[in-house]
Amino acid sequence: MRFTSKCEMFFAVLENQYALMYVKKTTLLPRPVFFVPRCVCPMTTATLDVLTLNTWGFAWPLAKHRAARFGRIAEHLQAETYDVVALQELWGGAREVLGETGMEWALDDAQAERGLRQVDSGLGLKVRRGLHRGVEVMRDLVRAFRVHAGFDRWKSKGFVGLQVPAGDVSPVAIVNTHLQAGQGAARVRREQLEHVLASLSEVEIPTIICGDFNLFTTSAEDRAGHDQLARNGFRDASELIDRPDATYLARNMYVGGMEDHRFDRIYLRDGVANGRRVRIHAEDVRVIVDHEAPLSDHEAVAARIRVEACP
Repeated sequence: MRFTSKCEMFFAVLENQYALMYVKKTTLLPRPVFFVPRCVCPMTTATLDVLTLNTWGFAWPLAKHRAARFGRIAEHLQAETYDVVALQELWGGAREVLGETGMEWALDDAQAERGLRQVDSGLGLKVRRGLHRGVEVMRDLVRAFRVHAGFDRWKSKGFVGLQVPAGDVSPVAIVNTHLQAGQGAARVRREQLEHVLASLSEVEIPTIICGDFNLFTTSAEDRAGHDQLARNGFRDASELIDRPDATYLARNMYVGGMEDHRFDRIYLRDGVANGRRVRIHAEDVRVIVDHEAPLSDHEAVAARIRVEACP
């Protein structure tokens, strides 16, 4: 047994001595007493603060009040201390409208590196300043979906991925995606989700998938997609802490629907890095709601993710 401190060694010896004294006094145990030290694992740990938001970034008349809403998004990002922010629907000059956020662009449709440029995916990843120096684009995780339906055919939705350091504990793969919209398009969403999971099949490091999944709980096909994520090791962060709150709300002034839905989600999968098992879990997940001044037609989802490695 390797002790992690002199203090722990002292208490281990003390426990052993008390056990032997008890045997000598009572003589009830004729056989020797062996002290079994406690198993102590010198865990290393770090946290990542992650936000996902469908920005509803179309220009007018497809979206309303974009400049004002994006101003509020920028103010929110400057006021908080997120490590990684996954944004969807950054279309039609949305990046420029968003302006200064106090964070660095790590990957979006303006990515100029050959072989990595997406055309009109609407996806963007921002990272905390300072953290961006340790970020790497995962080339196999920058893909456009092979299937689309309806209005989505006008765009090139897909998924993009980064490798982000979680302190000194482990690199973490963070994937941003936006699945097919529409309640009647569940089969297309399922094929897109299979595309994402197939691309992640060779990724061993712990992984976070976040974005707008457009999953309807009333759809058997969408429920099967959620179950497929679970079979591939992905756990729903909101369900892990029993807070599966809706993110597309009928009360939002830009929605005006009859039902609430939980479209925007964060999924977590454990992994292996540097020969060590790495576990990730949600410490906190919250849906950011402001009915007076919403950021979008979707509500943002923020999560604090704990990353732990044990030799």
